Amino acid sequence: MGKILQIRVSAYTYRPEDVEERYPRLTALAWPEPDTGAPGPEPKTGLLELVEALSDQARFGGWSKELVADMEPVLAKAKDRKARLEKALADWDAHTADSLSYEIEDALASLEKMAPKSED
Repeated sequence: MGKILQIRVSAYTYRPEDVEERYPRLTALAWPEPDTGAPGPEPKTGLLELVEALSDQARFGGWSKELVADMEPVLAKAKDRKARLEKALADWDAHTADSLSYEIEDALASLEKMAPKSED
């Protein structure tokens, strides 16, 4: 790193709309309130934010006890992999971070299958 230029290794969702397309049931569980169009910053709806939002909803949202019990083991795995990915990024270990990103996506794919269909 230079004195002025900062070098970072990071992970972010390039197209947040891909999250909702790939995980529509999880998106509905994670962010149940529709956007009201109120002024303010856009909510973060990336893949890593999805893991956190699901965890928050499992703990504090209106999920049934059965749904929490079913999803908690896989959600815990996703949270663990997210934490490990963040550590790998902090350690500039892009190879490990890349591997963990696939594990997070696999966990979310499993959770998507477990999630109830939204009622339109």
